Amino acid sequence: MALYKDIAETLARRIEAGRYKPGERIPSIRQVAGEFGCNKLTVQKAFDLLRRRGVIENVVGSGSFVRFPQKIAGGGDIFDFRTDYISESFFPLRTAKEIFSALFDQERTGAFSPPPVEGDRELIEAIGAFYRLPTRRMLIVSGAQQGLDLTAKVFAANISDAILFEDPTYPGAISLFKARHFVPLDADGPNLPALDRKLSAAITLFYTMPAHHNPTGISYSLRKKEALARRAERSAFYLIEDDYLSEFARKPVPRFVDIIPEKTIYIKSLSQTTVSGVRLGAMIVPEALFEKYIYTKYVSDIASTGLLQKFATRFIREGGYASYIAETKKRVKERKCRLMGVIAAHPFLSVPHDPPGYNLWIRSRRPVTLPQIPWTPGTEFSFSPAFRNFFRISFMHMDDDAFDRALDYLSDLLGRAFSGKGPAGGER
Repeated sequence: MALYKDIAETLARRIEAGRYKPGERIPSIRQVAGEFGCNKLTVQKAFDLLRRRGVIENVVGSGSFVRFPQKIAGGGDIFDFRTDYISESFFPLRTAKEIFSALFDQERTGAFSPPPVEGDRELIEAIGAFYRLPTRRMLIVSGAQQGLDLTAKVFAANISDAILFEDPTYPGAISLFKARHFVPLDADGPNLPALDRKLSAAITLFYTMPAHHNPTGISYSLRKKEALARRAERSAFYLIEDDYLSEFARKPVPRFVDIIPEKTIYIKSLSQTTVSGVRLGAMIVPEALFEKYIYTKYVSDIASTGLLQKFATRFIREGGYASYIAETKKRVKERKCRLMGVIAAHPFLSVPHDPPGYNLWIRSRRPVTLPQIPWTPGTEFSFSPAFRNFFRISFMHMDDDAFDRALDYLSDLLGRAFSGKGPAGGER
């Protein structure tokens, strides 16, 4: 007769291998008891152990389900290759001081006045002009994550079963929407036959990062975008277009918001292109959904911070934003060149796509068995076992001095990780 700990370990291994995915129901106590030839009390003890470990959760009247991972992105360590924001050390302090000083001189306490719930109109116009976007249905949000949160609230009913995702995709979206349905990516966008198999009347949303995909770095071809637009019209689902670092694209291409605006929920974060503390972004929603979003935003937070909105307006209009992006591109190019040199020294590592932004999606032909890693493993972006030997390195969060030291640390770590030696140099 199987012991309950053995049963728990077997079920945990199956979950780890992807046989039972997050959000899926695992076999019932009766079924597991039949498989292992034991009584139901033994299986109940195994289930209780898995629940205490946070592996599964019980839904009254429905059974036991694999828990969704609840992870908070790492960061703050000097050798941090996880955080995909830009170091605040690069932000133009003198320009920022001049803008804030002028704001207080000219507007005095009015600088603190709250903007309308949809956002400061001048900032909306400034973003529209900079990114060539329509402004009539634009909302200012506190970053892309709030845009996704508002969408989850607007489409609240059965959201987990109503939304499709790319595979792999952004971990914040996986956690927020409790993602269950995925479509694999080709080199130029989603695999269309796989997408067609997933589409049904229940699907109302498809979350995409078409300009500069996180984490893979691919960009959708115009052919794939047009094919998706046709399907959105025919199957009546909305496209969530998360515009992640399109500023770094090698050439401008039409966006979903340009091709099919009536079916596109467009989200753009300024936090990714400035600094993480500038919690601002914009979203454009279809006419049919605009009032719902306005109301949802109002009951969520009334308005995003007015002072930062006034600052961002001037930062964009006076040219500081464009200059900052240009300087960032130079830093990205130099840092990526150095990182690629470190990766090239290890022939079992490869970068499938050459992304223009500040992340590298790396494939390893050998498993990584380190107890602690300074990068983001592929398992945070996908439940598929296919991405277990992938990881993402982000390289703009550190200042120059920290990056120099972190690069040496990374080179040494990779050498030890794949040479049969542990982090301290001893044999494993």
